[in-house]
Amino acid sequence: MSGTRRVVTALAAAALLTPAVAVTAAGPAAAVASGGYSAVIKRTSYGVPHISASTIGNAAFGQAWAYAEDRFCDLADQIVKVRSERSRWFGPGPDGANLATDFAYASLGVVDRARTQLAQLQPEELQVVNGYVRGYNAFLASRGAARVPGWCAGQPWVGPITAVDLLAYQRDVALLASGGALLAPIAMATPPSGAASALPISPALTSAGVQQLTGQSKSLSSNGWALGADKSQTGKGMLVGNPHFPWEGELRFWESQLTVPGDLNVYGASLGGLPGVQIGFTDKVAWTHTIAAGARYTFYSVNLDPSSPTTYLVDNRREAMTGKAVTVKVKQPNGSLQNVTRTMWSTRYGPVLDLSAIDPSLGWNQYSAITYRDANIDNDRLLRVWLNMARATDVNSLRASLARDQGIPWVNTVATDSAGNAWYADSSPTPNLSPASIAEWASNPLGLLDGSNSANAWVVAPGARSPGLVPFANQPQLQRRDYVFNSNDSHWVPNANQFLTGFTPLQGPEGEPLTVRTRQNVKLINSTAKFDLAGLGTTILSGDTYTAAQLAAYAVSACRARGTRPVVVDGTAVDVSPGCTVLADWDRQFELASRGAVLWRETVGAVVAADPGALDASGSLFGTPFSAADPTRTPRGAPSSPDAILAGLARAMLRMRALGLALNVPMQQVQYTVKNGQKIAVPGSTENIGSANMAQYEPLPGSSLEGFVDPGTFAPGSDLTDKGYVVNYGTSFLLTLAYTSSGPSAKCILTFSESGDPASSHFTDQTLLYSQKKLRDCRYSDSAINADTQSVEVIAASA
Repeated sequence: MSGTRRVVTALAAAALLTPAVAVTAAGPAAAVASGGYSAVIKRTSYGVPHISASTIGNAAFGQAWAYAEDRFCDLADQIVKVRSERSRWFGPGPDGANLATDFAYASLGVVDRARTQLAQLQPEELQVVNGYVRGYNAFLASRGAARVPGWCAGQPWVGPITAVDLLAYQRDVALLASGGALLAPIAMATPPSGAASALPISPALTSAGVQQLTGQSKSLSSNGWALGADKSQTGKGMLVGNPHFPWEGELRFWESQLTVPGDLNVYGASLGGLPGVQIGFTDKVAWTHTIAAGARYTFYSVNLDPSSPTTYLVDNRREAMTGKAVTVKVKQPNGSLQNVTRTMWSTRYGPVLDLSAIDPSLGWNQYSAITYRDANIDNDRLLRVWLNMARATDVNSLRASLARDQGIPWVNTVATDSAGNAWYADSSPTPNLSPASIAEWASNPLGLLDGSNSANAWVVAPGARSPGLVPFANQPQLQRRDYVFNSNDSHWVPNANQFLTGFTPLQGPEGEPLTVRTRQNVKLINSTAKFDLAGLGTTILSGDTYTAAQLAAYAVSACRARGTRPVVVDGTAVDVSPGCTVLADWDRQFELASRGAVLWRETVGAVVAADPGALDASGSLFGTPFSAADPTRTPRGAPSSPDAILAGLARAMLRMRALGLALNVPMQQVQYTVKNGQKIAVPGSTENIGSANMAQYEPLPGSSLEGFVDPGTFAPGSDLTDKGYVVNYGTSFLLTLAYTSSGPSAKCILTFSESGDPASSHFTDQTLLYSQKKLRDCRYSDSAINADTQSVEVIAASA
């Protein structure tokens, strides 16, 4: 087993009141004595691993082994990606996607940066990296490539990883909200009249990436609540961590606990390839993250020397672009490999981009080129930031940790502690621009700056992680004793009674309407004076929605007043009275048994398709306009005219009838996910409905090549396909926690289940539980873990 020793004891918990733990005789001790690694992995119900080890490096070793048991293929696939080897193994890919990633990652230099980072790691960081890599590789050696769990078993590209690979992937994760969305325009950028032809990459990839960056398409979201002593029945802190993340691909969360006696004891969820816990808790502090609304980059337009398209001007001085020759091996239809070479070009800001897919003037022409600077390209802190958070003793020391590391890449932090403090911060790396540059940035839909004017460079300020970023001390933060929250709107409203203003707009907008999901979250938080733990779970999973509570009764009154007079939409006359009857009988909830929820979702969706701003202003849906003085309750109330809602109802009825669905079809017959060919009903709804509990379909849940579930055929203005509402995105790892006099008490659920292997008993078990809106205990204490231990692995490997 390639220097690896593994002893597994399966414990039948039903037959044992106090499960015994098996240990090896000399394997782990011998391995550690020789400079190797060892750890103990106890798995409790639902396959949750609890890893204990003598050092942080050994804990990382055990965590990687346990992760590989559940999700080996997710990380293996991503390592191929950051190595720029996808075209080698899979060919150019659909729409040239593999060519885009291979050339762009080489241009961004993620592997080169990883090599540099490896040589500069702090001693503890090096222990963690080496331990994680050794654990992942040791598991592979114990199984062999043909027997790893999951979709990649036996594939020729499966093999050991290196520390450089792991660091390169961590840099890729850091770039998720910046360069990671610009891979296609980086790869497609070619000088005008150049000798090399443009790569065959679809412009649609560019459009999708820019839509993601500019907020036109939200691929990730979350809810996070930190309740202080004034909102808690225990008088101590409480937390709701509710990230809305993919149920497919590499961005699926994975649950574990890491214990190093005398150092840390942390429980929660993480992304593959990131050691530690990204959302979780200790005995003193708990935290979650939500996707931040600000900009992690700036676009620049530079003027060119017309006689030399790779020479640009800054303050009327000529400056040569930097060229980097990149060769990618591309698999051909006959299986052979062909070398494809291109020169990738960069300015002082960063890579040159081809954005002609969204506007022909934004391509690389004789007179100008588009480039960009990335706030996370030099973020080498992902290794340390979450490990140090796990050592915090309260929100003040957690704040100090974040201020020191400044490594949080693209999320807000919402945290609480056992003393009853609640804290919010958006410490995401943000470009620091001058007032004049901010005005120029705000005047352009893309935030495009004149890069030929050096005054638009990022401003260096003391205290920032990297030159040109906003220092941590100047970023939005708030501590309270009642609550703070975030649901992906900006920092502006972390509490209904206290606003954060005066920050750079690159941190996020201020004084603008909040989403209906944000407004719903505030309503839910304020629905209870003081929460207990059970109340947190039932509240965040509530079937109540903002739009139904505000408008459903009005819609029924309006259609009843209309009677059988038809509503004409798209040339078709529709008698909406049958739909009116369904909505009148509806319980106004989005529960699986609710009859009318599907019709309402389609009605609101049709209104928003016709009027994209309907949720943010008075008019089609609401009567009371938005007020910056009352942002959590406006817009609200019935509109002055029911025409838009009645037209939406008519279109919803047409859509459902076209698919052969009864207007009062129960939601559970339509909304589901697919696991091992089994349809499992999924609770929740979408952003536009104003549901806190998200459940929807995301076309690109990640960059994995595993293959995603077929959602069916969409129609314009509707989420409803011929297959129904197929869910692959939404509430993922849901954590509810209360600090008590005896320590943390937590209930949670990993909605898509712990294992990615269809052959595992933990591939669907939590999904079935979530279908019933049930949470389970998070086993944190030794006694709770030992009482529920289902299996034990004592693993060891040489260095």
